[in-house]
Amino acid sequence: MRLSEIKRDDWTVLRDGEFSSLGLAGSASGQPILTFAGDEKYLRRAAANPDVSAVLIPPALAASPLLNRRPLGAAVCANLRRDFFETHNRLAESYPDRYLRPAFEPRIDPSARISPLAEIGTANIEIGANVVIEAFVSIKENTRIGAGAMIRTGTILGGTGLEFMRIGADGILPVLHCGWLTIEEKVEIQYNCCVSRSLFPWHETRIGAETKIESLVHVAHGVTIGARGLIAAGAVIGGSAQLGNDVWIGPNATVSSEVRVGDGARVSLGAVAAGRVKDGETVSGNFAIPHEKFLKDQLGRMLG
Repeated sequence: MRLSEIKRDDWTVLRDGEFSSLGLAGSASGQPILTFAGDEKYLRRAAANPDVSAVLIPPALAASPLLNRRPLGAAVCANLRRDFFETHNRLAESYPDRYLRPAFEPRIDPSARISPLAEIGTANIEIGANVVIEAFVSIKENTRIGAGAMIRTGTILGGTGLEFMRIGADGILPVLHCGWLTIEEKVEIQYNCCVSRSLFPWHETRIGAETKIESLVHVAHGVTIGARGLIAAGAVIGGSAQLGNDVWIGPNATVSSEVRVGDGARVSLGAVAAGRVKDGETVSGNFAIPHEKFLKDQLGRMLG
């Protein structure tokens, strides 16, 4: 696909550019993408990303020397985010053979045990050996489940996430979820959880091998959870958060969107992690801080 093929009267193509998909400025897509940049900071990030081949920019950036760094394909438009996500929706709906991954019929290993009361989508689903899927589980399209996984009653895998755009008088634009969800081997997801698939066709939400997720947990689109994680009941993992291996996320804890949680880290019960959590670190409180500091602060308040 090329910028010149989009055919929008409200765009000015400064330099044509070819792309395979869309993504954000810092995306590691492994393929050429169209992104958008509203200021010099994001344009610099886009220009430094070898996977970005074209960019939507506002008129103020039309003369930026950053566009000539590689060079980048570029188009000027007034409503960056709206135009970007409208383009994503249009390509997914009108050109699925070019924009989306090739579709396939469900591939279900004969040893998988699936309740007759479960709902299995009609396309782009892989279910591995010895997987157990209980009653009233819903498996949506673009979902892969590795060998030995256990999905318990009431859980929804591969649903859509909270990606909506307010577009003024025109209301709210729903953004299509065209990405994937991969559940690796020996994962257990307990009762009434929701795990969303990702947004862009090249991307996926991923739950690492042997991770265990308790009941009533929400995992948003684009999240990565490493191997052997333990996620307690009621936790919320925000979009594009990245959790390392061997993490502990406590009951009713929240990991905010795009937050990085290092290997072996712990987010205490009820904590709200809004910034990076280092390898092996334990954080507590709202907003979460290192656990020892949290205890000292609480003691100080108690003692006046």
